[in-house]
Amino acid sequence: MMKMLLITVVIALSFCFSSSLLAHEGHDHSHEVAQLSVENGQVREFLPAAESSVGYLTISNHSKVDAVLVKATIDGLGRVEIHQHKHEGAMMKMEKVSNIEIKAHESVQFQPGGLHLMVFEPQEPLIAGQERKLTLYFKDGNRIFTNIEVISLAEQVEQSTSAKHHSHH
Repeated sequence: MMKMLLITVVIALSFCFSSSLLAHEGHDHSHEVAQLSVENGQVREFLPAAESSVGYLTISNHSKVDAVLVKATIDGLGRVEIHQHKHEGAMMKMEKVSNIEIKAHESVQFQPGGLHLMVFEPQEPLIAGQERKLTLYFKDGNRIFTNIEVISLAEQVEQSTSAKHHSHH
């Protein structure tokens, strides 16, 4: 008797579960998760006696929905903030921003003189050639886990000079 009751409950539950799956097949796309990718992630070594350093990357949104970056972390660093340079009159100021919107089918570039990551409180030295885990947190709860390459100031200058050289041809 008990065995028959248990079998009946299992069959009833499996029917309910399959019915709820069928009901969700025609889901609306307003809950679609953004499809994001990260490229060219770099964080610069801390200069001697410096309390902060910088990170750069490109985030691309390959989906039909916008995404909003709200936070970033890098393994081995106590704090990572999103900053941007802003022109006010003849002055360029740097300010912390609480979030960055990445529009559908667009990319946002974190680069010198624009958006960038400010990194603080190294728990161990950043050494050029290392890779560290970068985690990006989005407003919808989505996260991206990737690696960010540690570069030296000399490498950063060389890349910047190379990019300017190529843009003049």
